[in-house]
Amino acid sequence: MRYFLIFFTLVLFANCSSVPKEYLINDDICHYSDPIFKISKEELIIDEKILNLLQKEKRSIVTVDDDDYKNEYWYSEDEITNKQTNKQTNINKYLYYNNKGKINFSAFTYNNIYTLGKETDYDEQGNIIKVIDYEKGYNICWAEAISIVKKIAKKEIERYEITGFNLSHNNLNEFPKAKPEWQVTLDGNEEYELKDVKVYRIDGVTGKFLRTTKITTSYD
Repeated sequence: MRYFLIFFTLVLFANCSSVPKEYLINDDICHYSDPIFKISKEELIIDEKILNLLQKEKRSIVTVDDDDYKNEYWYSEDEITNKQTNKQTNINKYLYYNNKGKINFSAFTYNNIYTLGKETDYDEQGNIIKVIDYEKGYNICWAEAISIVKKIAKKEIERYEITGFNLSHNNLNEFPKAKPEWQVTLDGNEEYELKDVKVYRIDGVTGKFLRTTKITTSYD
């Protein structure tokens, strides 16, 4: 469940601007109070009716799909995956179960790519046995980093019809000596997609905009 973007720094643009204090640990922006980030006791075991249906049909099923939320189950002989999606925030909850319907792993993503918050391993009884915090050492959360870039790149967002944001960061679990830093890139219209990829780098502790870097795109 871990996805990483590797950026090769080719062009540097220094910038020492800071970010307003309201971005610091603002849960309304981070969405960590959203119910999708909670794993209830009921979710530790797949509902018996759904489990029986999955085992009988041996196929994926969707239990809810409306304008705001989607809940689906993917079936295989060894593992069952429950994916829940908040369509308004593009946050996904992934719950992984064994073929008996007992949870063994959970994770969250943004835009189906960037791993958010915490990954958790469970034992057969549903007890937590391991947790990896992907924002360890960060005061600025993933959504705050995007909000900061929205202010910095406002003109570019309007000009190139930016519709999405991609995230990566320095993972302090794997690289404890690295500095907390977010890297944000943009998804825009066809004109923007032909340009070199611009990476906005944000200090993960203070929210300061550090600089932009570019990845040169070449076409055969």
